[in-house]
Amino acid sequence: MILQSLQALFGANLLPAVLLGVALGFVAGIVPGIGGRIGLLLALPLALLFSPLGGAVFLIALHAVVHTSGSITPIAYGLPTSASEAATAIDGFQLQRKGKGAEALGASLSASSVGGVLGALVFMAAAPVARPVIGSLGAPEFLVLSLLGLALVSSLSDRQPSAGLAVAALGVLASTVGIDALTAQARYTFGRLELWDGLDTISVIGGLFVIPEMLALAGSADDRRLPPTVAELPRMLSGMLETFRHKMILLRSTIIGIVVGIMPGAGSSIAVWIAYADASARQGGDVPFGEGAIAGVVAPEAANNAKEGGALIPTVFLGIPGSSSMAILLGGFAMLGLDVGPSMLTTQLPTAMTFGWTVILANLVTIPLFLLVVPYLVRFTGIRPKAIAAFALVAVATAAVGTANDPFDLPQFAAGGVLGVALYLAGLPRAPFLLGFIIGPMVENSLAKTMQVFGPEAALRPGVLILGAALLIVLWRLRRPREGAQGVAKRSRPMAFATLAGMALVGLAAIAAALHFEGTSKIAPIVAAVILVAAALFTFQRVGREPPGPSPSMSPRMSLAFSLLLAAVPVIGLMPASLGFLVLMRRTYAERWLWLPAILAAVAIFQALMVEGLIGSPLRFGLFGTGIFR
Repeated sequence: MILQSLQALFGANLLPAVLLGVALGFVAGIVPGIGGRIGLLLALPLALLFSPLGGAVFLIALHAVVHTSGSITPIAYGLPTSASEAATAIDGFQLQRKGKGAEALGASLSASSVGGVLGALVFMAAAPVARPVIGSLGAPEFLVLSLLGLALVSSLSDRQPSAGLAVAALGVLASTVGIDALTAQARYTFGRLELWDGLDTISVIGGLFVIPEMLALAGSADDRRLPPTVAELPRMLSGMLETFRHKMILLRSTIIGIVVGIMPGAGSSIAVWIAYADASARQGGDVPFGEGAIAGVVAPEAANNAKEGGALIPTVFLGIPGSSSMAILLGGFAMLGLDVGPSMLTTQLPTAMTFGWTVILANLVTIPLFLLVVPYLVRFTGIRPKAIAAFALVAVATAAVGTANDPFDLPQFAAGGVLGVALYLAGLPRAPFLLGFIIGPMVENSLAKTMQVFGPEAALRPGVLILGAALLIVLWRLRRPREGAQGVAKRSRPMAFATLAGMALVGLAAIAAALHFEGTSKIAPIVAAVILVAAALFTFQRVGREPPGPSPSMSPRMSLAFSLLLAAVPVIGLMPASLGFLVLMRRTYAERWLWLPAILAAVAIFQALMVEGLIGSPLRFGLFGTGIFR
């Protein structure tokens, strides 16, 4: 049956659907703000051009390669295109700054391909056992898995697990903003209807990761252009081979991705960060994680693609979406008139096998496409690094502010930037915040369901015992500071004290506000805030005992100009504000005024096509309230 489904993929005129899906998925992964979810939404009308099976194959192929191409901008420019690519940017961008961008891109390609193919093979082999295994997973298992992820992420803070715990607790607290799904209680909305749906993920990612990295890049004393050799194909191939020097990390990360993908609602972000944290805790190379470790690229990329095969298991066999992207995929199947669910385990099993072969073929086709396209993209890093910073800030502002009609995304983006800059200067990890923010709702919902449905008996479930044992092992290993190779953290001690004190005050204020919430809606905010206060104060006193270390720096000029950009957006609109920002920063990217008109025109066209042409959101000119195409 497996061989027959492979023959059907080539014999039923499905190959064009696969190739078109790969091409569009490759583009969706590169463009900031698009990614898998928006890419699928934009591609739904095109799926109707094919037969029901062809349309499903087209959508699956598109989503199978989004994360592979999504590693390009985080590595080349330090610009994550989604939450699941932020982990890749940590070490990938450092490798690029060291002139090893081609090696990092090659490693990401091979890790993604291996993870994607193995994930698809597990999906195809899972049919006999899928139903009983998935049926045994419930809220208690999701709860312990979430806690395991939060415990693992503490290892990302290197010598001070308490710092990672404090930042992760702040992320969980931020995830409680909005209307509680179980009690309809408004929490931390301050009377703003815009906050009822919670904080915007794209705004948080852009502000937290991209803004501080780009401002730091602009403030770097080293503004040398990277040598052209970073685009050499042999070096990319060398990076692909380098992946297999980390076979155990590759295998463990793939398994993590598959297991987390199987659990409905977990999503790729959890798999990526758990895999990164696991690899970081086991690091044995000369380069520490966070400073350009090739294993720091291998782990998240393998998990990122492997989880797609795992997520297809509940999606296809039970009709339960394994992630938000899988939910959109299910909507596409319904639009095409394709039934998924238990029938895929019986009468429709050949169709399910075709889906598995589609993922494998899409990953294999992406390899030559990646090797063909990426060298030209990497050559753009021959621009001065400060120029990359200026354009990356405009790109992330476009993705965070221009792709939504909600004007409240701008202050969220700005607040995320302030938090990201504060954590960067304080030498505190930012990744734990993102993980806490992403899995916070899962922690809260799983806790509430466990208490209401299972009670104390949940602790005796086999899955809970296995995951609980793993959680205890992680907590035992993190009971004391790691004696890693990084030594004293690079931080501004006054900023560290101010940031930690501010975090503790936020926690106290959150506790005071949560006491007035009704029913179970107060449990998660209070627990997260208590952990935040305790961990922040503990880290505060540990920072005070540290010997002085180097302080990070940022570009004051670009910081001021970008602040003016954000302030001008609601007044004159995103495009005029962006063009004005680039004029102010002209010396960072253009040495002659002759280039300025062409640069401004290119940016204007990019914003118009991306926001109005692709997203369909009006690119409004501030107070004038009019778009370009409408």
